[in-house]
Parts: sequence; C-alpha cells; structure tokens
Amino acid sequence: MKLVFFGSSIESAKAIETLLKKDFNLEIIVTRSKKPKGRGLKISTSPVEEIARKNNINLFNSEDLEDLNFLNLLKNINPDMFIVISYGKLLSEKILSIPKKGAINIHPSLLPLYRGPSPVASAILDGAKETGVSIMLLDKGMDSGPILLQSQSVQLNGEEKNSELSSRLFDIGSNLLTESLKSFFNAKIIPKEQHHEGATYTSIIRSSDGEINWNDKAQKIFNLYRAYDDWPGIYTFWNGKRIKLIQVQISNIQFPGILPGEVKYLDNKFFIGTSTVPIKIDYLQIEGKKIMKSEEFFRGYSSIVDTNLLI
Repeated sequence: MKLVFFGSSIESAKAIETLLKKDFNLEIIVTRSKKPKGRGLKISTSPVEEIARKNNINLFNSEDLEDLNFLNLLKNINPDMFIVISYGKLLSEKILSIPKKGAINIHPSLLPLYRGPSPVASAILDGAKETGVSIMLLDKGMDSGPILLQSQSVQLNGEEKNSELSSRLFDIGSNLLTESLKSFFNAKIIPKEQHHEGATYTSIIRSSDGEINWNDKAQKIFNLYRAYDDWPGIYTFWNGKRIKLIQVQISNIQFPGILPGEVKYLDNKFFIGTSTVPIKIDYLQIEGKKIMKSEEFFRGYSSIVDTNLLI
C-alpha cells in the first residue's frame, strides 16, 4: 500500500506515529513551510519534520501545490492513497485525482456537522454537549466527501479547552484511521454519502475573534476562552493597551449593580462584569509584560479597578 501523507500540525505528527506503529509505510510526507517567528525570526522545526527525519521518511515542504515538479513527484510515486490531516490547505481536484483510491481525512466532528477549518473551536463556542470524529474521503467540496467510519459521540462537560479536546479527538481519529485504511483496501467498508441538507459550517479563526464583548453573557465569554485557548487567546483593552486574559472562570460571587465591562477587585482577584454574572480573572497579561496573577497585576495597575472596559 503506497501512502502519501499531507500534514502540518502536532495532530498530524501524532497520526503519523500511530500509522508507523501499525506498520503502515509512508512514501513521502508533504508539509507546509514554517514561517519565521520570534525576535530573531528563526524557523523552528515542526513536529511533522521531526518525526519524518527520525524515521527516515522523505519530506517535502510545499506552499505551491500546483507546481509542475511537485505534481510529477506525486504521479511518479503512483500512490494508492493520500492521507490528509491538518495540512492547512485544500487539495485541488487535479491533486485528488492522482491516488488510485482517493484521499482520506480525519475530521474532528460528527459530519455533516461543523464542516470547515475550525470544528473543535466552533463546537466549544456553541456549547455543544457532544462531538466526535469522522473518517472521510475527500472530494472537491468542503468536508463533503463520503464517510468511511465515525466514532461514537464524545460527551462534553463544558470545561474542555480547544487544545485538550483536539488532542483527544485526534487520538481517537488516528486509531479509526488505521482501521479505516485496512477495511477500505479490503473492500470491507462501503463509503456512505453525507446528509448534506443537515450540514453546518465553520470559518477560519482570526486574531480579531478573540476580542471580548463585555455585553455578552458570562457563559459565552467563558466558551470563547475555552475555544481560543491555544490561539488567538481572548483579550480586552484598557488605556489603549491590550490585556490578554490567560485563565478565567465564571464567578459565583455576586456584585450587585456591576455593569458589563466594569472592573472590581476582591480577595486578590479581578472580576469583570458581563450581561449576566461577572468573570473572575486568575491570570492576565498586559502587552509588553509577562503573565501575572491578579494580585501581582493589581500592585502595578491598581488604577484599573472601577474603570469600565467598554468606555
């Protein structure tokens, strides 16, 4: 079985590890080039690159999937199947037509729900009670291909963060992937068309999505915090400076008359009003400074108390 793997994230790397443990051979791994970051604009090695080098698997960094040399490389491999996991770019019909049996994908939702680039964050934002994993074949649409296997429902307790839930779902998905590959190649799975009329869609997460609207309910803000814990985080502004809220909770302490966006300080914690109950702040970070506990932040910026972040 000749397999070509497309992936760029830590979830991709975990899936590669699972495939190798189950004795699947990868002809080549295709990943996206990392952009320089940090003060020195250094390019760090991604988890996918590390595992490729560790296991002596050919690695190809590509941003231009329509490059003729790249297309010829894929055709010369004569692959049976592509595996595409958190690659970060859509594959064109031209590329999807190369493998004999198509391209297989792990999608962390119970399709047709939450198609698109941010299924885990969107489920958390919606306060969903359950989610799951789908193993599907890719087509020219957005996560609209036929289903090979789906996990049982994964129950959510309302406390999960995006990074934690993503890791959990891709662990489940990586095991389903290996099961799907074997069964599909042995014609023991018949792909099932999705119920397209029930599809819901997600969108790309942008940095601006993390800005808090203090007129929202506390639960909505807490869901925002959980959904964007890895990136972009949640933040507000005070005196023209961005303050990132690193760890928050829904408060069980009532402040009669507190307004949305109003800042209070009690028992070494900051509390900020919402349209329902306040949000308690355990850790926060003002731009240009380190992460601080509420009490440490108060010592340097006590004038924030009794101000309103909506004004």
